[in-house]
Amino acid sequence: MSYNSSSILILYASYGHGHYQAAKSLQASLFERGVPRVTLLDVMAESHPLINKVSQFIYMQSFTTIPHLYGWVYYSTRKMKATSLFGKALHSLGMQRLQTVLEQEQPDLVIHTFPQLVLPNMKKRWKLTMPLVNILTDYDLHGRWLHPHVDHYYVPSTDMKQDMLTHDILPEQISVSGIPLRADFDHLSTDTYEVSHQAERSQLRIRAGLQPESKTVLLLAGAYGVLKNVREVCDQLASRTDTQVIVICGKNESLLQELNTHYGDHPAFTLIGFTDRMNEWMMMSNCVITKPGGLTVAECIHCALPLFLLKPVPGQELANALYLQSYQAAEICDSSTALAERLMIALDQPEILERMQAQLRTLQTPQASHYIADDLIERYLSQAHATQLVKVPLKPNLRTTIN
Repeated sequence: MSYNSSSILILYASYGHGHYQAAKSLQASLFERGVPRVTLLDVMAESHPLINKVSQFIYMQSFTTIPHLYGWVYYSTRKMKATSLFGKALHSLGMQRLQTVLEQEQPDLVIHTFPQLVLPNMKKRWKLTMPLVNILTDYDLHGRWLHPHVDHYYVPSTDMKQDMLTHDILPEQISVSGIPLRADFDHLSTDTYEVSHQAERSQLRIRAGLQPESKTVLLLAGAYGVLKNVREVCDQLASRTDTQVIVICGKNESLLQELNTHYGDHPAFTLIGFTDRMNEWMMMSNCVITKPGGLTVAECIHCALPLFLLKPVPGQELANALYLQSYQAAEICDSSTALAERLMIALDQPEILERMQAQLRTLQTPQASHYIADDLIERYLSQAHATQLVKVPLKPNLRTTIN
């Protein structure tokens, strides 16, 4: 089968950024390989915009006012079953909108980068035959991702594969792929820009207007009030003569203005708003202070960039942090004072960061978006599968089955 007539549907969610970014990255890789129709759909945003806005608000509040409540919900549902009453109710949201898209797109394959598993919930009832695939975007296995009608799982680590095997998922249903990253990370291979290769790192720093030989700390301040908790760290870094600091604020303009007030005139501080060069900023840094979202963790693993984490939010972020800590690739700190102390020790003893880098390299995977795209084409869009996958007709009376 020539897959230049194939249609693929990727379902994502706009909570955080990693789910959408993974979907965009995979879409680009599939386009590069000649798949002409790859449609992205945020099911909740399009089908239940009010519920989606409330959910986004709660997600944002989890970083500031209700982190422990969010964590309690996450951990209390971690072992949920898709076949439970709660699982069925959760996975039924967005059914009508998804039905309309299925009728329009007639996809040969459906991919999830967020565990809103509407389609697996409908697959048996509607006798649908297109394959369903999940791409997990955190380093902790939550029960929302698992469903008996999902055909294949792409997971970020061998540890997660082993965990999934204990949930009666067959080994042949699981591929260790890593998490799809933006194209700029995939195109900047760690084989070429090895973070321990001082000459390459120095060139990146020179192009960015930094001191080529100075120790470099990257601070991803984000939009969640992280900065106010690490001002003490910034003050200590500002007192060092051998260290420079890159602070990236994203689209948080007020945060950037506040930083400029305190550090704008300091020669060791580079303050940045939104950037499309995150791969280069990571590659030129010795370590990073950040929150451990799944995508950020995957980027740091790709760049072998040691992480210093301040009070990760209970839930998937704390789980990601504990995963890295179990490999001695990250430091989890419960206060800005503790973070400052550990960071200063690591900067003064380079062998600490080198050990963390070595551990991160053991966690690296192939370029995930390319690997997954190639595997999907071979697994589901090849000549061997043409007969059952070229078209998947939906029942003419399908609309009446969900009213």
